[in-house]
Amino acid sequence: MAGLRVSVPALFMAGDHDLVISFPGTEQVLANLQNLVPGLRGIKMPAGCGHWTQQERPEEVNAALLEFLKSLPDHG
Repeated sequence: MAGLRVSVPALFMAGDHDLVISFPGTEQVLANLQNLVPGLRGIKMPAGCGHWTQQERPEEVNAALLEFLKSLPDHG
């Protein structure tokens, strides 16, 4: 799977206090995410939020998802 790219539109969202974000190498992955995911529409990291973003910040997650969905081309 080396060299594969995520080609569909995508949004990355994680709490800035999520322990996964502190894993070694994650900072470089996030810095280069646009290269791996050319359709990346954004990175959202709510301040003070942990791993369970949708439970901790449901309003922010819903707003980010709606914003992302509105950014997609209309195929209707």
